[in-house]
Amino acid sequence: MADPISLSSGLVALVTFALKSSTLLYNTVQSYRSHPKNVRDLREELEALAGVLQALSETVERNNDTDFAALKLPLLRCGNACREFDDVIAKCSLRSGGSKTSFRDWAKLKYMGDGIDEFRRMLAGYKSTISIALADANLRQSSVTAEGLEAYKVMIQDATADLQDHLKGIDEKLESTFLRAADESDEDRIQIRQMQEERSSTQQGLAICAQLSTYISRVQPFVADDQHSADSPTRSHVVAERITREGLVECQDTLNNTANRLEKHLKSIMDRLMAKAKTALPSSQDTAELKRLEEEWETARLCLDLCSKANENTTRVTINVFEDVKGAEEVLQFFASTTGRIVHAKKISLGARGVQFGGQLSDASIQQISRDFSRAEHVAPTDTTPENVSSGDGVGVSTFRNRYGLGFKLGLHEAQPDASSPTAGQQGH
Repeated sequence: MADPISLSSGLVALVTFALKSSTLLYNTVQSYRSHPKNVRDLREELEALAGVLQALSETVERNNDTDFAALKLPLLRCGNACREFDDVIAKCSLRSGGSKTSFRDWAKLKYMGDGIDEFRRMLAGYKSTISIALADANLRQSSVTAEGLEAYKVMIQDATADLQDHLKGIDEKLESTFLRAADESDEDRIQIRQMQEERSSTQQGLAICAQLSTYISRVQPFVADDQHSADSPTRSHVVAERITREGLVECQDTLNNTANRLEKHLKSIMDRLMAKAKTALPSSQDTAELKRLEEEWETARLCLDLCSKANENTTRVTINVFEDVKGAEEVLQFFASTTGRIVHAKKISLGARGVQFGGQLSDASIQQISRDFSRAEHVAPTDTTPENVSSGDGVGVSTFRNRYGLGFKLGLHEAQPDASSPTAGQQGH
């Protein structure tokens, strides 16, 4: 018998578990004939979730170096939620006679106290988080377009707003459960009220840290690297920027340390609240529901953290924009980045004999291409080797070219009075 899936399971196993669970639930929903609007929406969400999970599975198999460990808890919760909701449907169907053709009790389905719409939105949160993690991996590999980056930012904003609403709902349910547990005795009521106040204060502190961290990321100035700035005429200005940035980095480090301490404190408070509530609510059903709420609370907060880090990564992305550029008749143009930045080129025109290169290129590649094209341009346009051709004054073609530039072979009707000269002194570009 295989070991049960848990957070200690490997990432591949968790992705497979979530994918199989979502597919199982999709097939269960699809097997019923009666599909109200909210059930059809759930079915579509499950189909979209399966697509994202499949993409994650393929990415994990292709790129062993990409770290998706932060997705382990969302994947576990996603798989468990789908399995548990599938059980809810089965139990409700049995109470209704077990018929899949006349099942009408969709409105009675409840999971963690909510109906189908809330469950669908919870799945959408998992899907968005996984999509953002995949896009963030592509962003780090510079394989995203400028348009894709803007769409990615919007996706992060929408996912963050939805996750915040979801977390607020989970918080309210937890608070209600804690208050219900506090009714058991005056001592429990006092202790739970004190822990709830401390929990709210800690969450407020974390929110302040997050806001300040986001602001610092936005105002942090760009400082050229030492090699580039060494010969800069504005070196004093660059040094000032570096000092400013170092100070902001210190502030960011301090905020991160503070946030980590608050996170540990919040986890300690939550553990004590959960233990107190489980003791005061001995019902196995209440305990199981409280455990789901705790896991979903941790998952929602983790998903929000992933969105926050992904949003910070977008602020570090620099796009090289080339637009409305008109090239000459004979020109070698590069619209490229040697530092991994995104290249956005639009409305670029070029002469008939021009050549363009674009995208991500190493500096060595650009230099080599330039040398290759330079040599190709300087090949004499005749079938005679440069060493055996005279320009008419005893100067070889290669010597002429080095002095006056590339020339063009003239036809008989274009020849100058000195017809023995095979090249004209017109310099190429």
